[in-house]
Amino acid sequence: MSSSKKKPILVTCPQCSAVVLTKDSQRHQDFCSKPATESDIACARNGVLRGFNVVVDRAEGFLPPDAVGWEKEHSILMNQQTMESLGLLARQPVRIVYADDVFIGIVWPCKEVSLLKVSVISAKIPRERMITLEACGKVNSVKILEVSLETDLTPTPALTGFLQAYFSHSYLQYSLPVSLRYLGQRIKVTPEEHIEKRMERMGLDGVTPSVFTTSSNYKLQISNFSIETSQLKYSNNKNNIPTDLSHVGGMFTAKQVLEDYVIAPIRRNETPCSVLIWGLPGSGKTVLLRELSAILAGSATFIASCEELADINGVVAGKVVIVDVNEVEKENLKASRSLQQLLSDENLCVLLSVRSSESLDLGFRVRFPVEAEITVPTQDERFSILSNISEQYGIPSENAFHIEVARHTHGFTGGDLVSLLKASKFARGITPLEKIEDARKRIRPTGIRQFILEVPSVSWNDIGGNDELKLEIQQAVIWPQKHPEAFERFGIDPPAGILLYGPPGCSKTLIARALANEAKVNFLAVKGPELFSKWVGDSEKAIRDLFARARQVAPTIVFFDEIDAVGSSRGSEKSSGVSDRVLAQLLTELDGLEKSSRVILLAATNRPDQLDSALLRPGVPKEKIILYGQSIGTVPSVDLASREEVAALILHSPLMSGMRVAFPGTTTTWCCDAFPSIEKVPRVKCPTLVIHGTDDEVIDFSHGVSIYERCPTSVEPLWVPGAGHNDIELHAAYLERLRSFIDLEASAIRVTAPINNTSSNRTSAVANGVSA
Repeated sequence: MSSSKKKPILVTCPQCSAVVLTKDSQRHQDFCSKPATESDIACARNGVLRGFNVVVDRAEGFLPPDAVGWEKEHSILMNQQTMESLGLLARQPVRIVYADDVFIGIVWPCKEVSLLKVSVISAKIPRERMITLEACGKVNSVKILEVSLETDLTPTPALTGFLQAYFSHSYLQYSLPVSLRYLGQRIKVTPEEHIEKRMERMGLDGVTPSVFTTSSNYKLQISNFSIETSQLKYSNNKNNIPTDLSHVGGMFTAKQVLEDYVIAPIRRNETPCSVLIWGLPGSGKTVLLRELSAILAGSATFIASCEELADINGVVAGKVVIVDVNEVEKENLKASRSLQQLLSDENLCVLLSVRSSESLDLGFRVRFPVEAEITVPTQDERFSILSNISEQYGIPSENAFHIEVARHTHGFTGGDLVSLLKASKFARGITPLEKIEDARKRIRPTGIRQFILEVPSVSWNDIGGNDELKLEIQQAVIWPQKHPEAFERFGIDPPAGILLYGPPGCSKTLIARALANEAKVNFLAVKGPELFSKWVGDSEKAIRDLFARARQVAPTIVFFDEIDAVGSSRGSEKSSGVSDRVLAQLLTELDGLEKSSRVILLAATNRPDQLDSALLRPGVPKEKIILYGQSIGTVPSVDLASREEVAALILHSPLMSGMRVAFPGTTTTWCCDAFPSIEKVPRVKCPTLVIHGTDDEVIDFSHGVSIYERCPTSVEPLWVPGAGHNDIELHAAYLERLRSFIDLEASAIRVTAPINNTSSNRTSAVANGVSA
């Protein structure tokens, strides 16, 4: 280890006496002869510092405990060694210049700030930017401070007292405005120099206005306010103040909520209700709340960031506070505390706008009696938005044009529509509609940007063959979107999913791409393996998020390529706990409580044999259906059981034939017989239970006996002695026989006996019924 002393961190240039970092001494040679303000490296010379404005954690903790008002917001932290090189003392005023911005503040020592750098407490000077700092020189003290105000508030003695306390012992520069907040409202205060002093400096170019300080007993005077000017300003702006939210397009539900719970109570001099508003970025939250703030005029305070929320400390003017932030940051304790104070005031209405209600702390959320979600606009809402903004971008204001654009912009938020109209100016096409269509292919809806596949230019004509398949897909996907009223009128529910399977290279993915182009709806494409994550629960969450976004921007087609990666059969050797949970979540989204609305699942695989049976089912499996027919209802039950393989069949007082009921005793087969059960029952292959009363006065007991004899899969029948047509259910044997049949015999192996099989036990069962 060398015993030589370490080199100093700061060195002084022998030519220009500039103080620079040791590592920058070589680079300083390029700027040695230039002023410090032109240097690209950090340096200090002749009381001028050229350095970066950096961020210090918990910077306010390095200020004196009595620092308030102007002194707190205009403090600048510097390293003690840097201050010594500039000849600065604590609380000495300095001037910071960045581009065209000028900032007056006072310096405090802080060991956390690096050499030749500063940390400005205020956010008015950008972070991590090169600034110029210099001492202010001679500072005069004034006893009378004359200022001009720019604010929507009416100056009152309370406001004057606040400003006088705020600027006590402050350092100001004439004509340099200072922005601050009072009761949540932004105020710009500009110190005005006396006319005689301005006359003295007139004609002196390059003279920087002097900095002055206020004495302990100074007096504040507001120069640009009088009762007459205030009344004139109010009368000029009165005609420009909106009276309702009709100028904002779309958001029908959210606008109605604000009308009912905020605007109407204020007009009745009642306390309005707090409302929580959330929605995707670009959905129009800020536009809506800005319009509401203009309607309420002086009754509302608008807060646009967590920093502003923290500054008000829970004290605002008016009955309504509008807080428009992306989210309430949990790390920002001041903002959380301020919001808590606002919500605790029962006489105050708080309108909070966030991106997601789930990210809001539950303690805050329960304070809002009313919540309003600004969803992705519907077609009618898109038409309303386009009608309001089209003229700003030179788009035709024709209703037919707006309807056509609204019809083909599923999932577009208000911000997306604005981007669409801007991009259409530079898109290809002759007519405005062609330009809109070309721009639409390049604008991705906000809600599904991380999922959406760029819509290809493949059409049905590009796919050879598969005519029947293409027709079936059009009927299942495109027709319900183009003709929803027809499906509703006929009571037809379109399918929730379509599976494309076949060997590799048979156009499965190509058909999906053509469908994305032809359907003109939102198309979400995901590959099965992409959904799996190494973190517990993330795979299931990916499925939930996918379908949640799909429902937000419906109508939507969700395309699963390689569905066998997600939907493999549960319980097999290749399955795992994660894949089983992912499949269960997928089934829940398709058929469970969270029913997808206008969301169609389109899947492709070349291994359909690997898919779980629950994923392939269209509904309840036929193998689990038990048909129950009574009297004339036995006719369709026998017909269905003769054609489909169901679990079991129960025939209660069955009919052989309707004609044989009308003409008892006949054995003729009628050519016009509409109820030929006796001809179809031999084709029934499922376990069949026949129930009949021996004294049936409507359908003779012989009908039940004949059905029992002709059915090859009939089990032990139930002949109820003395029972009529409508009182079999009153006998205890009825429920006991049904229970034993469903529990034991319905799941038995199907019998494939010949039609004419009449075993001894079958004959004895009939005989026992007749004798009884």
